Amino acid sequence: MQSRITFVGEHAHLPSPDEIAAGIAAANAVFAGHNVDPLACAAANAKLENDEELTKDEAQLCVIWQMADDKAFRAITLGWLKRDIDIWLTAGEAS
Repeated sequence: MQSRITFVGEHAHLPSPDEIAAGIAAANAVFAGHNVDPLACAAANAKLENDEELTKDEAQLCVIWQMADDKAFRAITLGWLKRDIDIWLTAGEAS
């Protein structure tokens, strides 16, 4: 199943298409580097956000998700004068 990475948040409309592409590439590099499915990471992170009990594997997927989110955010906002920006990673099934 293919995943689709996007960005949400109050300021998700601010990045240019090139900045969005850089963010997606940065996130995909993290997922590929750890050989994990972004959807599995997103599902584990959703459990964490809902304060549900995680397995060890799910906890590791959450760490990878957070690394991908950070790399994507930094790639998107590279060169921006302000970093107090509400943008974060989300993944869903590609249509």
